[in-house]
Amino acid sequence: MTRTRYLHCSNPDCPHEAQKYMSDWTRKNLPDSSLGFMVTDLDFVLSNYKSKKIMLLEIKTRNSNIKEWQKRIFINLNRWIAKGIDEGWEYLGMHLIRFENTNFDDGLVYFDNKVLSEQELKDKLSF
Repeated sequence: MTRTRYLHCSNPDCPHEAQKYMSDWTRKNLPDSSLGFMVTDLDFVLSNYKSKKIMLLEIKTRNSNIKEWQKRIFINLNRWIAKGIDEGWEYLGMHLIRFENTNFDDGLVYFDNKVLSEQELKDKLSF
């Protein structure tokens, strides 16, 4: 059974709608989740080619959590990358940033379930 995609906004210029075509195509054309096929996106890949460091980020707003199936994918992805990163590169892990609402001005922000200030998060992500 294919799940219905809910629009984040009705404005066609909304940044979320830029991915609408591929998201809808994926739901129509690729195997269904009842067959074990799961699709997720990853919000950010941060890297510094000079220091050879890389970090993966998933962002959630409005205090939402990662779904259990998505969490399993990210745990595996984290483990696989940690084992096989190129020589000389340092993998800094897969992390969750969760906003209590939508940004730093309207609530708390959590980095892997630990409350951080905007400056602390900036410092952590500026490896």
